[in-house]
This record gives sequence, C-alpha cells and structure tokens, in this order.
Amino acid sequence: MFNPFMSALMACAVISLTAVGAQAETQLLTGAYSDGALKGMKLLKFDADRDEFTIVKSFESIENASFALYDADNGRLYVTGEADTGQVGAFKLSEDHMTLTSLGYVSSLAGSPCYLALSPDKSRLAVANYHGDIVAVFKIDAASGAIQSDPDVLKGTDATKMGHAHWVQWSPEGDKIYMVDLGHDEVRAYPYDTKTGTIGAATSAFKTPVGSGPRHLAFSPDGRFAYVVTEYANTVIALRREADDTLTELQTVSTLPADYKEKSFAAHIQINKAGDTLYMTNRGHNSLSVFRIQADGQLTPLQTIATGGDWPRFFLLLEDEKRLLVAHQRSNDIRTFHINTDGSLAATPVKFALPKPVMITPLR
Repeated sequence: MFNPFMSALMACAVISLTAVGAQAETQLLTGAYSDGALKGMKLLKFDADRDEFTIVKSFESIENASFALYDADNGRLYVTGEADTGQVGAFKLSEDHMTLTSLGYVSSLAGSPCYLALSPDKSRLAVANYHGDIVAVFKIDAASGAIQSDPDVLKGTDATKMGHAHWVQWSPEGDKIYMVDLGHDEVRAYPYDTKTGTIGAATSAFKTPVGSGPRHLAFSPDGRFAYVVTEYANTVIALRREADDTLTELQTVSTLPADYKEKSFAAHIQINKAGDTLYMTNRGHNSLSVFRIQADGQLTPLQTIATGGDWPRFFLLLEDEKRLLVAHQRSNDIRTFHINTDGSLAATPVKFALPKPVMITPLR
C-alpha cells in the first residue's frame, strides 16, 4: 500500500566523508545551547579506524544550535536558534566544510524551535516550536537556499491546553506532514500537495495516553509502521500506518528495566536502514535501549546498555562506519559505541570531551 522510503530524511549535526569505504574519516557538526562563553557549533573529524575525534573549527557566531540538518545536494545547512524568541537560519557550506556563509535568519514564529525537516524535493523547511504549539513550514528559495518569510502555520486544535510541537517530518511518500505534540499527547497529520505545496487541514492521527508526553517519531523504511517515543511515560509505541493517515497501536513497550524506579525521560529515537533495529535513549537512566523490529511491526527487546555519561539527549547512527555516537548534555562528552552484526551495541572506552553537546549532524 505504501511506497518505499526513497528519500533520506533528517539530521541534528553534520557529517561528510573524506575517503571511500566503511572506515572513512567523517566530519560532524555539533551544537549546544549558548551559555556565557559557550556558544557556536563545532566542526569535528571522526576517524572510525581509531575511534578518534578532532576539533577542526568552531563557528562561534551560531547560538543555541539545538538542531541542524544538512542538504548535501546543495551544500546548505539549516540550524535552529532555540531561544524564547525563536529563529531558524540558513547557511552555505563550502566544499571543504571550513566556511559557513550566512543566508539569513528568520523568525520561527514561536519560542524554542527544536526540530527541522526538509520536504523530499527540498523546497520546504518545517520547524517545530516547543513553545507556542506551532509548526512553521517555510518556502526555500531555489536559487540561493535562503528561507523565505510568510510560512504556512500549523497550530494545535485544542486551544484550552498548551501544546508543545516537538517533532515534524514528511511521510515517506512525501504527501503528508506528521507532527508530534508533546503537550496535547497527540500525533497529527496534514495532507501535503507535492506539486503546489498546499497543506490541508489536520487529522488527529493518534492520541497517546494523557500525560505520556510523545517526543519523537520514526518511520520504518518501507513506510508501513511508525514508532513514537514518550518522554514522560518512558515507552515506545509501535504503530501501523493506515490508508486514511491515522496510526493504529500495535504494542507499547517500556524503555526502562522493570526494577528501575528513579526519574528518567526518554529522548531520541532512530531506526536503521534495514528497518530491523530501533535505538532510543533514556535521560536519567542514562542508557540506550535497542529493540528488534519484527515483520509485523512489533518490537522485541534486544539490549539496554549504559551510555557512559549523563543526559544522552541525542545520538547519531553511523551505519557505514558501524558506529553510534551519543551526545551527553550534562557530562560534556560524546561517547562511541560499535554496532554488532545483530544490531546490538558494544561500549568503547572512547570519551571525547565537548561542552554540553545536544546535537550531532552528518555532513554527507
């Protein structure tokens, strides 16, 4: 019923191959919330042969870069400015990734923009604002890559309760926009005309339990299933996509060990290219939970492994290098894991010190 997922969607830091093969050096952009002297993004080189990081350059003019994505086809970088007065910026990145040329900032229309998505044809940029319950969908100038003003605005449907738009993405087929609203415990879908860019009225695709706090969602590569992680309930909900854009619950699994009773907040989620393994992080328990995805879309726990640091807000899956990188916001480091053939993870002693990293984006 659904077409394969043909477009590579997403990111939260920047990586670029400088050699051919699985053990190539990789370039990454990392971001952090600005705090006094701490500001800007860091360009890193990651050598997978040695599991070594090197800081190549700092771009200190970019503040509160909590999320970024890279359009490798056009050499463009899009970055959130997550503050009370939210902004999103566009940059042109040189071929050697050493120079960022600003294409301008625009208002995100609300506070704390925290997630970005490009339409499959890269003509639109969607921005989820945590404060204001607003997703702004901007046109991108085809020639320059600059973000145009006067976006389409997608708001919550329940004005009696504060919403928190935490994630947004086009469907694998490109004809829907899905957004996750943590405040309203809801996933909404909006029809999207791929020819005109027109956005239709919202459908409530799925309601999570009240107070569970859905945060991020990931589609299976074939588009048949979706998985939403709940920040407050610490669960992953497996969902089947229906023809009418709604999502039907298949299963809910805990992200934490049964005997863990302390506070924890589920964070990021990602599925591998083969569509058979799901990874997610737990802040507080400070762990990665790994699940096997079955043919029917349901999940089987595979592993829970300590991340080796404090507050794993974001991680990056590098499948070509067989690595997974975890950014620890509070312990000020990036930790490296090896990906085993069965999808499970093996910890390494590698700890790269970096102030308050909250995102990593591949430049490729």
